[in-house]
Amino acid sequence: MQNPDNDTATSPEKEPILEEIITTEDEPLDEKPAKEKRPIWRIVGFGILAIIVLGILGGLGGYFTAISDRETYADSVISTEIADQFLLGLIEFERGQFETARQRFEYILKIDPSNPAAREKLTETLLKLNENDALPTAIPTPTLTPTPDSRNQEELFDSALAFRDAKNWDALIETLDALRFQDPSFRAIEIDGLYYLAYRNRGMQRILVEGNLEGGIFDLNRAELFGLLDVEATNYRDWAKSYITGVSFWELDWDMVVKYFSPLAISAPYLSDSNYFTSQDRLATAQVEVNLADLETARYRYSVGKWCEAYDLYNQVSAYIQLSAEDQARFENARNQCLGIEPTEEPTPEP
Repeated sequence: MQNPDNDTATSPEKEPILEEIITTEDEPLDEKPAKEKRPIWRIVGFGILAIIVLGILGGLGGYFTAISDRETYADSVISTEIADQFLLGLIEFERGQFETARQRFEYILKIDPSNPAAREKLTETLLKLNENDALPTAIPTPTLTPTPDSRNQEELFDSALAFRDAKNWDALIETLDALRFQDPSFRAIEIDGLYYLAYRNRGMQRILVEGNLEGGIFDLNRAELFGLLDVEATNYRDWAKSYITGVSFWELDWDMVVKYFSPLAISAPYLSDSNYFTSQDRLATAQVEVNLADLETARYRYSVGKWCEAYDLYNQVSAYIQLSAEDQARFENARNQCLGIEPTEEPTPEP
């Protein structure tokens, strides 16, 4: 008797099923596997990380900008301090106070070792000190010291107010100096306010009336030690600096003179130095000099056949100076050549 289990194991009916399974495994799949979806937390993480990085970069940008602004401000303060010390050193040098002047020039060189003006004046000061040391020793004579102002502080203060009302800024500053010498704490805030008023107004007077630009800049810098300058005073100090810088290029680089005096001729047309040569005058003179040089260039461009360049230069120059007959003919011929119009004959030079 046969075991039914064995018959089932050896039954041929199972073979097609096995073949079907094998065939299915060997056949290539037509459908592409589904893409794996990224977890939402990973996307959110990348977004948060990007925000953090952008925040850090923005913070660093602001940090470095703040550092740059602070360095620029520090440089301007140092430049003002150097200018003040140098002017004081010059005054002391002229008064014969060579030892004090020496200390000021040495102080400037500690801040700015490459300052040529301070180094030059220090050398002159040391020579003066050596000359004094080389003089034969004379019998000392008693020195007369000026009698200190014996008026009490209230009387001096009343005098200061009177000088303020009279707009006598020199006398006001001298009176304030006497008050400070007697007692630095006396009406300290009011004295500071009067110092500000005196230096500010004397600085403006020097710039606008006397043409003493350097002295005006010095006074306005001193006024700034006692309070913030108003817009008008700040503008005139800046214009005076630009005027001095522009003059430093006079007869050396006319293009630079035009660069500095072009805005001054608009903002401060009547600003002048002690020669009463206004910003407008200096700009007009510089423009003539620049155009005379351009005229020579235009003639050369014309001689080598660079018609359009010659035409542009002639056109520019003719707005400031009157062309000669020869240059006018070349100007017109250069225009025709540049525009492709029938050229005319070469103009004959003037006798």
